[in-house]
Amino acid sequence: MIQTSIEPSLPLSIIILCYIATGALVLILLLLFIMNSRLSALSAKLSRSSRPTKPETYEAYEAYEASQTKIESPNVAEKHDTGEAPAGTHFEEFLNEDRERRKLTKKEKFKAYREWRTEKGLNWSK
Repeated sequence: MIQTSIEPSLPLSIIILCYIATGALVLILLLLFIMNSRLSALSAKLSRSSRPTKPETYEAYEAYEASQTKIESPNVAEKHDTGEAPAGTHFEEFLNEDRERRKLTKKEKFKAYREWRTEKGLNWSK
């Protein structure tokens, strides 16, 4: 009596496994392409909505131009080179009380200023 067994051979199971893995990778790649196209469409839609529109009237155009111009800040280095503090500040008041304070070094000025603020009760902490 001859026995025949119907067991799948090893190479056949490997081939089937390769087909399944390839199909899964193709499916993942397809999903990535779909996600990419949706994200690019969303990005284009957002960039179109964030672009400024051209105003219809001249007054609106002037207002738009005024909002787009940057306010130039004064040069901080120039302001501090003179050794002057902005008018009306506590530091300016401190410097005006004693003219000799202007001759101190920066470190000494601010140390004396901290002490002056404590004496005047201008600090938040006690």
